[in-house]
Amino acid sequence: MYKISLIAPTRERPQLFQQFIQSIDNTTHYKEYIEVLIICDDDDAFSQEYVNLAIKKYGQLHIRLLTRSRSEALNNDYYNLMASQATGDLIWVLADDLVLVFPNWDEDVQREAESIFFKYPDRILCFSMLDNTPPPSHRMPKFPCFPMFTKEARIALGGWILHPKILTWGADYVTYCTFQPIDRLVTMHQHNYLNHICSHNHQVVEDHINKRIGQIFNKNKMNPHHNTDRILAEEIPNIRLDLKQKIKDFTAGLNAAQEQSVATVPSNN
Repeated sequence: MYKISLIAPTRERPQLFQQFIQSIDNTTHYKEYIEVLIICDDDDAFSQEYVNLAIKKYGQLHIRLLTRSRSEALNNDYYNLMASQATGDLIWVLADDLVLVFPNWDEDVQREAESIFFKYPDRILCFSMLDNTPPPSHRMPKFPCFPMFTKEARIALGGWILHPKILTWGADYVTYCTFQPIDRLVTMHQHNYLNHICSHNHQVVEDHINKRIGQIFNKNKMNPHHNTDRILAEEIPNIRLDLKQKIKDFTAGLNAAQEQSVATVPSNN
C-alpha cells in the first residue's frame, strides 16, 4: 500500500475548508494511509483554529498544520513547502475550495498506481487527476489543475513539485508541459474526482482570496523572472532533458543490477 499526502493551503474560508475536510473523510477508504497537510499564514488565527478542530475531529486522516508568514509565492512558499514536509509516496496538490466526490477514490489510486509503477519502475511520474475546472482558453488542452506527484518525481525535480518561479496561476499548465511530452503524465481513472467550487465554473462569486491570487498574477505576469511563457520556452526544455536523463540512468542501473544478479546465480553443474 502507498501512503498518500494531500496538501492544501487555506486562509479565511472556514466554510469551504470544512467542506473540503469533510469530503476527504467521507470518500477515503484507507484512512490509515492518508496524511493531510494544511498550511496557514501565521497571522490567520481563525483558520488555524478550524484546522486544529479538524485535527481532533478527523483523527484517522492524520492532519498536520503548518504555518508561515504570508507570501505572494503561493506555489513555492506554500505548495513546495508542504511537499517538502510530506511523507507520502504520492503527493496530491489540492485546495480548500475542492470537494472530493468519488467514493473510495483512494482504492482506485492504490490499484492503478501498482499497475503504473510496474510499467514505469523509476516512478518519475505525474498523475493527471480530473476535475471540473475549465481551461483558461479553448486553445489550451485539458490539463490537470490539481496533479498528483510521486515522491520520485519531486526528488528528480530538485525537491519541488510546482515551478518555484511561478507565483500563482500557470504552474499547473507548466507541469503538464513538463511531463506530458516525455510520456510521464498518466491519467488516472476517468472519474470526476474533484468538484472545484470556484468562480471559473460559476458555482460561486469570486471571493477576496481568489481576487488576491489574480492580482498577484496580473502584477507579475510580465516580469521576466516569473513569466510563464519565458519559463516554458527557456527552462522547461532543460528540465525535461534532465528528467529523461534521470530516467535513463535509473534504467541503466536497473539493467546492470539484473545482469549482476544473473551472473552470480550458482550453476547447477
